[in-house]
Amino acid sequence: MTVRKILRGIGYSVAGLVGLVVLAGAATYGLSESRMARTFAVPDHALTPSTDSASLASGARLVKVKGCVDCHGANLGGSVMIDNAALGRLAAPNLTVGGRGAELEPKDWERAIRHGVRRDGSPLRVMPANEFTGIADDELEAMVGYIRSQPAVATRQPPVRVGPVIRAMFVAHQFDLLPAELIDHSKAHIAHIDAEPTPKYGEYVAAGCKGCHGPGMSGGKIPGAPPDWKAAANLTPTGIGRYSESDFIKILRTGTRPDGSMVDTLMPYRLTKEMTDVELKALFSYLKTLPPKEFGNR
Repeated sequence: MTVRKILRGIGYSVAGLVGLVVLAGAATYGLSESRMARTFAVPDHALTPSTDSASLASGARLVKVKGCVDCHGANLGGSVMIDNAALGRLAAPNLTVGGRGAELEPKDWERAIRHGVRRDGSPLRVMPANEFTGIADDELEAMVGYIRSQPAVATRQPPVRVGPVIRAMFVAHQFDLLPAELIDHSKAHIAHIDAEPTPKYGEYVAAGCKGCHGPGMSGGKIPGAPPDWKAAANLTPTGIGRYSESDFIKILRTGTRPDGSMVDTLMPYRLTKEMTDVELKALFSYLKTLPPKEFGNR
């Protein structure tokens, strides 16, 4: 076989591979666009933001505990979380009245936080509404009241742009780009839940833990997380069975294990330290009732 024929064969092979890549890319783009173009029917649910001093104080604590400040910033003026050609741009909007917050009515807040959709039913990108959909009315009203009471921030965050890597992971069900897809939008919402150191209340508190630790709380690699991120810990009795209640509370308050070592910095103890004693005790009691699972079974 001559060199010319070899090179020609290589050229055909490369052309074929490029063609497959182009086709795969086009299919991924089409499928992702189709899903992102969906709309979701969400029942109207009355919401009256609370503005009394006790509710504002509660709201201030909850936006920390629930992780709102992690994405939207300490001043709630928003932030750019990712911005590169391969992944795209994921930005959390300015929630103050100096930004997106000025345009939102109470029902818009309810739809966004509990359902992950805009007022027209189109899905929000990345907004983890699946973790907030069960939040009680009074807590949601306190959070929204607090956010709306904050000083206006003039920052305008750039629009979200979904890159090819995130599109591919989304289509492969390795990244929850549209949490609205994960929610039962017809499910009724509770007005209030009593804060007691019980497994029932602990399950309510644990809703925000499942994004990293998995629905079954057994931890493992977080879907869609960067390769260098450490796996989430196993929070079932298999993983935390050796911890006492006081050990558990110390970890979530200080990030320090009983042996003095620090947990990974991805564990948001800077936020969980704001949890009340009742919340922490309830969470521990709930985790102790879970079926033991091997690490990584999510």
